Amino acid sequence: MKVFLKLKEKPDLRHPVLVGGVADSGYVANLALDHFVKELKGKLFGEIYSYGFPPHIMIQSDGTAGLQKANLYFHRSPDRKTDLLILGGDTQPSEPQAAYQIASEVLQLAKGMGIKKVYTIGAHVTGTAVEDPKIYATATDPNLVKKIADYGFHVMSQGNVTWMNGLLFGLAKLRGMDGCFLSAETSGYSVDAKAARGVLVALTKVLGITMDTTRLDERAKEIERLNHTIDANQRDPAQETESRSPPELYR
Repeated sequence: MKVFLKLKEKPDLRHPVLVGGVADSGYVANLALDHFVKELKGKLFGEIYSYGFPPHIMIQSDGTAGLQKANLYFHRSPDRKTDLLILGGDTQPSEPQAAYQIASEVLQLAKGMGIKKVYTIGAHVTGTAVEDPKIYATATDPNLVKKIADYGFHVMSQGNVTWMNGLLFGLAKLRGMDGCFLSAETSGYSVDAKAARGVLVALTKVLGITMDTTRLDERAKEIERLNHTIDANQRDPAQETESRSPPELYR
């Protein structure tokens, strides 16, 4: 199964770290990575296409349409102590082989850029509503597990991390890189900006980055209001409803 890596440039990064998050339950990784990239003003430098992505054409807000893809960004830190390579995507591959191949391509690129540590983020699905999401984490190295425990995160002792958000940090170990997965509790039933904020704060804490989360806080309140409206309408069958487009995930 073919994977096409289209690079506009190959940035020169100093002491870089790879951060990745692809579509998952509650859109936790999507929302967090989108905010992360926008706040850092990450520069898009690459796109990943694959026959393994779902056969859908995505229509954009400006009326244009394009193939499903994953995006690569980079960010140079002001002090140049830790630059970032960032992978984001709005969809998971539909085939396991494609997931392995895409993860391998990204890690090969990362290895060539001198990356030694890989972080991925995502959802920790509980199946029930969560008011204050806890952060759960796991890592491929015992020393890294100890470090994430020191941050106050709950160390995962069972379960699994699926698809790209799991393979990316799991396969990193085979290439001599440390891998870590950070996740926030979510019901998994609806878009969860609160969980996205939680995992974003955890990620920036680990990376030593200060980040404004105001837009994500506002998004969480908007989604909460929408969910209350939906619940109210479901409880009252006589409530008049109207057809409307789904709310935008990103702004």
